[in-house]
Amino acid sequence: MDIGWKVASAGALAVANLLAGAIVNTGWKKVTGRKPPANGEEAATANLAEVIIFAVISGILVAVFQRMALRQTNAWYGGKRKNILAEKADELNV
Repeated sequence: MDIGWKVASAGALAVANLLAGAIVNTGWKKVTGRKPPANGEEAATANLAEVIIFAVISGILVAVFQRMALRQTNAWYGGKRKNILAEKADELNV
């Protein structure tokens, strides 16, 4: 168990999620002129197509940001010769 990797990857994923959420919310406001659908009254008044489109865009952007964050964290933490992500996958397959 590598505590350093867990801390580094958790921090990178948290920052990636915050950035992706901020970008999606700001982009949604600029494109539609309305607040993004959220839990509560906004979700109840938004039409179903808007909610689905927002969810798809959010999901894609968060996944891309998380992937980029883990790759950059792996490069920083493991260096060029060590691939932490591959090692973790091998441990799970054993």
